[in-house]
Amino acid sequence: MLACLSPASAHALEPVPGEWLAGDLHVHTCYSHDVYCGPNDDNTGPDEFYTAGGNVRERFLEASAKGLDYLAITDHQRVDGIDDPGFGQYGVVGVPGYENSIGGHAQMLGARRIYPHQDNSSQQINAMANALRRDGGLFQANHPADDVGRQLTSCSDLRGMMWPYGYGVKVDSVEVWNTNHYLQTPLPAAAGNDDAIFWWECLLSRGEHVAATGGGDSHWLSVTAVQGVGNPTTWVFSKARTAKAVLDGVRAGHTSISLEPPSEGGLRLVLEADRNHDGVYESMQGDTVPPGTPVRVRAVGEPGSGLVRVRANGKDLVSDAVLTPGGHVDLVAPKQRGWLWASLYAPDAQQVRAQYCDGVIGAKSTYCRYEIGMLAMTSALYLG
Repeated sequence: MLACLSPASAHALEPVPGEWLAGDLHVHTCYSHDVYCGPNDDNTGPDEFYTAGGNVRERFLEASAKGLDYLAITDHQRVDGIDDPGFGQYGVVGVPGYENSIGGHAQMLGARRIYPHQDNSSQQINAMANALRRDGGLFQANHPADDVGRQLTSCSDLRGMMWPYGYGVKVDSVEVWNTNHYLQTPLPAAAGNDDAIFWWECLLSRGEHVAATGGGDSHWLSVTAVQGVGNPTTWVFSKARTAKAVLDGVRAGHTSISLEPPSEGGLRLVLEADRNHDGVYESMQGDTVPPGTPVRVRAVGEPGSGLVRVRANGKDLVSDAVLTPGGHVDLVAPKQRGWLWASLYAPDAQQVRAQYCDGVIGAKSTYCRYEIGMLAMTSALYLG
C-alpha cells in the first residue's frame, strides 16, 4: 500500500546531505597473480613480463592524477594491499576488498580477510556472502556475462554466462560496465557489458534492489590508455569521505557510471524524482518513489550533452532524447511498480557499423549496437 503524504510531511522532504565521489571499484596491483612487478615479484615470473603492472602506491597516484576520490584495491584472492604503505595515499580514500574466483568472479568489497567456503555451490557462496555482509561488506558479481558467446534475450535462459549461479546467489551489486565498450565481444576482448546489463535488468524485474557499478579491472600498464584506473568511473553519493560511507552509498544504489574519470571529462549522470510534486527533486537513483512520479535526467560535467535513453520495466520509456548542456530531460515514471534507469550516449555511426558487421558477427556484438557510444549510465530508481 502506498502511503499518502500530508502537506506537512511533503514539505519536509529534502535532499539527503552528502556528495558524489568518483572512484574505481575494481583495480589490481602487484599482489595479483597475473600482474608482474619485477624480479622481486612473489607470484609472477619474468616469463610473464607482458603483464607488467603497478604497485599499490602507483595505483593510488594514478587515481589522484585522474581526479578520483576513492579506490578499491581488489587483487585476486589476496588482501595484502590493505597493509601496503601506499594504500590510501595521495588524498584518495582506500576501499579494501579482493576478487574471489568462485564459479565466475565475485568482488568482496570491504573485505579485510579472505572468506573461506568449502565449495562453489550456491549454498556455500551465499553463506560466504552473508559473512561478508555481517562484517559490513558488499558482495558483487563481476563482469557476469563475459564469454557468453551469444546475445542474452531471455531472463529464463542464462546459459553460457560466466556467472553460473543465475538467481540462486544473492548479490548486492552487479558490475555492468567492465573496462569500456570498445573492448567487447567477439574481439578484441570477451567482455559483455550489454549482456551484463540485461541480466541486471532481470534481477530488477524480480523485485531485487541491486546497484549497478563499473570497474576498470586494470591490471597491466600496456593497456592503461583504455583500461586504466577510472576507465570506467563509478560515482557514489556518499555521506562522508570514508570507505564505509562509499560502501553504504553503493548498498543504497546511489551510483552512476561514466566512461572516463573526472580529469578526462567523465560525466556524472543523475536520475532525479520529485516524489511529492513540489518542484524539488529530492530523490535519486537507488531510492523508491511512487509510480507516476515526475522524473528528470541531467548530466553534470562538460559538455553535458548527448542522447538520453530511459529503460523502465524491461522496455524503452525514452529513446534518443536530446540532452543539452545544463539542461535536463523530463518524463513521468510509469504508473506501475517496478524500476527505471537512464543512460547517455554520444551520437555515433551505429547504422554504418551495423551495415558492415551484421552479416559477419551479427547482433551479438556491441560493435553493431548502440552501446559502443555509451558515455554514462545510472543505477535504478524504484517504483513502489
